[in-house]
Amino acid sequence: MGDAVQLKEEGNKHFQAGQIDNAIDCYTKAIKSCKDKSVLAVIFRNRSACYLKKENYNNAASDASRAIDIDAKDIKALYRRCQALEKLGKLDMAFKDVQRCATLEPKNKTFLETLRRLGADIQQKVRFLWTAQVQNMFDILLSEELDSDKKEKAANNLIVLAREDAGAERIFQNNGVPLLLQLIETGKPEMVLAAVRTLSGMCTGHKARVSDHNGPVMHGVVHVGVQIVLATGNLFQCVYDALTGADKRDYGKEEALVMGLKKILKVCGQIPDLPDQLPLTENTQLIASVLLNKLYDDLRCDPERDNFRDICDEYIKGSFDPNDMDKNIHAINTLSGLLQGPFDVGNALVGKQGVMEMIVALCGSEREIDQLVAIEAIIHASTKMSRASFMITNGVSLLKDIYKKTKNDKIKIRALVGLCKLGSAGGDDYSMRQFAEGSTEKLAKQCRKWLCNPSIDARTRKWAVEGLAYLTNDADVKDDFVEDEAAMRAMFELAKSPDKTILYAVACILVNCTNSYEKKEIIPEMVQLAKFSKQHVPEQHPKDKKDFIERRVKRLLKGGVISALAVMVNADSTLLTDQTKEMLSRVFLALSEDPKDRGTIVAQGGGKALIPLSLEGTEKGKAKASHALAKIAAISNPEIAFPGERIYEVVRPLVNLLQSDKEGIENYEALRGLTNLSALSEKLRVKIIKEKSLPEIENYMFEENDQIRQAATECMCNLVVCKDVQERYMEDGNDKLKLLVLLCSEDDEKLQIAAAGGLAMLTAAQKKLCTKVTLVTVQWLEILQRLCLHDNPNIQHRGIVIAYNMMCAGEELAKKLIESELLEILSVVAKLEDQPRKQPAIDAARTCLSKALDLGLIKPFS
Repeated sequence: MGDAVQLKEEGNKHFQAGQIDNAIDCYTKAIKSCKDKSVLAVIFRNRSACYLKKENYNNAASDASRAIDIDAKDIKALYRRCQALEKLGKLDMAFKDVQRCATLEPKNKTFLETLRRLGADIQQKVRFLWTAQVQNMFDILLSEELDSDKKEKAANNLIVLAREDAGAERIFQNNGVPLLLQLIETGKPEMVLAAVRTLSGMCTGHKARVSDHNGPVMHGVVHVGVQIVLATGNLFQCVYDALTGADKRDYGKEEALVMGLKKILKVCGQIPDLPDQLPLTENTQLIASVLLNKLYDDLRCDPERDNFRDICDEYIKGSFDPNDMDKNIHAINTLSGLLQGPFDVGNALVGKQGVMEMIVALCGSEREIDQLVAIEAIIHASTKMSRASFMITNGVSLLKDIYKKTKNDKIKIRALVGLCKLGSAGGDDYSMRQFAEGSTEKLAKQCRKWLCNPSIDARTRKWAVEGLAYLTNDADVKDDFVEDEAAMRAMFELAKSPDKTILYAVACILVNCTNSYEKKEIIPEMVQLAKFSKQHVPEQHPKDKKDFIERRVKRLLKGGVISALAVMVNADSTLLTDQTKEMLSRVFLALSEDPKDRGTIVAQGGGKALIPLSLEGTEKGKAKASHALAKIAAISNPEIAFPGERIYEVVRPLVNLLQSDKEGIENYEALRGLTNLSALSEKLRVKIIKEKSLPEIENYMFEENDQIRQAATECMCNLVVCKDVQERYMEDGNDKLKLLVLLCSEDDEKLQIAAAGGLAMLTAAQKKLCTKVTLVTVQWLEILQRLCLHDNPNIQHRGIVIAYNMMCAGEELAKKLIESELLEILSVVAKLEDQPRKQPAIDAARTCLSKALDLGLIKPFS
């Protein structure tokens, strides 16, 4: 070891002196003699720097990668690999490395500048690829040699490309129009049709393009054929719209003119109880809100978002009419749709002059439909606490008045939900209750009463669930709800109904009841500081303590929550938003906390439901679902929990939990789950390896945490039967085998069993490893003898099997073993009387002595 460190220091001196070849020689010698993993990483990193100087970028990247394999957070190695990859033209990979560097050191100017530069280079490369792609399509279309299938495919690709603004711009900038005219001039119907449709996509909304090439285009498209005539008519319409301003986009200017936005807003504003409305399903308006949210999220810059807001503002204001109440409620219902979609857009409109006044006026209307629409708008506008405080001042008295006076249950329940929402504005902070003691419980009781009333229509009962979604922030309400089995079952039945707009509200209730929402870590010192400075300190409700939460979980499981969750997960993906998926994942994780409950989860379809949640949605949601899967896979029979091919779908979520940014408990549970899976079949072991899990599992075998290290070693013990894993242990220049040997000497018996089992299987499968064991550490013989002497018969059996494997590997190695104290140990064990507990070890010892006898290393007693 001393030689390796000395050689490294000499290499450093040569490098600083500019003697790069000498430095490489020193580092190479150091690598061959180095046994310390952390020092080895530094040497590889330093040699990588030398290769960068020599412009040998392949070797530079390779050495940096080997350093990163040892330490994934080696920031110097990451940056050197980034530099090498950039020179090799692998910009995407280089970008990922420097991105990782910038994450580890966010204020490092070098990393940030490299990140910006590589980003620009990648964009330039993409632009170049676009150009090449467009040119390639035209080459295929104009070729006389290529077959018609390839030409048809190229034509379709060109049409699709032209429909996207970026694609149309690439075609336009790369001499596309003259090439399209060449296609028209061929006179071949399929070429003409492709050219006309491509031109339509390019002309849509771009006056400058039409103006530059109007004449030649109009002259070239005169052609016979029904499809071509229709396509040409569409092209004329696009040209006309662009020239007359019917389509107001200007070429070269990025705008957020969202196609169909006003039509979506119109759908949001529909009120089924009024005449002449569009035909809708129960889910249509929620889908429209989700679509609005998606459109808004996908906008790329502030001007586009401003334009989106302006269109919405103009639409709603344009709908207000003092003489037509139907138009007014259409405008307010549209606002409700925005508040359920891009909330910031809707929230900004609520604050506009005249909007709140219109809502108040509708609340005071004698028409029940006006009151319904106004109350729903108040409910949706109270989502954020800042807006709720405004509503408490202005809306509570209004809602209370409506609640007391109206005899219509539909209005009454919505007014109640509004009061529920405003009453829960403080969240789970016990000290921030908005209403008097006991008020929230009374509101919740009324909601549960309506929820359980089958004579009330499902749409109205859905609002009772909405009310409980807010009120269950209060722990008293949570406890009352889970004790009311009828209310729970009524909610679960609604969740299974065709109306899936209720999913989010049900998910909220379940998250609140299981306390599985995100919790801020409370640091006692900070609490004291806040109190001293007279700042508000959140207080936990007494019924939000662990024993109360556990009792609520048991009640939910008894009430049939798993089957309801399974139905919710299988809902239409449009309605099951990523946020809802995350909440369902949180609930599943909370429900699977107690190992005794996991069988119930599996029996009621929870295992199947968790798989899609672990693969789709937010990163947190996927991690929570994967963690729940790991808990189930760790202690259940996976073939029962995940029958058929489904068992293979569980592997990737568990492997994803091995990433270094995950919590230690997630790493541990995932390793246990993978251990259980890898014990089942070769096909599963191959699947685990293909998911690139081995480096992570090997890293966790070095982990300081005893439980994680044990779980990783147990998992590796099951995987070593695979040829791919055996080859990794046979490779030179790593400490994998040494680590396994050293783990056999640990005090933890479970860890010893796993490490010795892995070593026994490796030495049985690969004779070369038997010799390598003697080279990795001078302590190997002492460790082997301790295994063979161990009081635990499982460990002793594994140790004696390792000894037998080594004896079978070669006469010289067998002689070394027999000449040591191991012969005496084996003799003592072999002479023991037969006994069930130690029989495997006794039999193995007798087999070892027979082998030594066969080799002529010992002689039988006369």
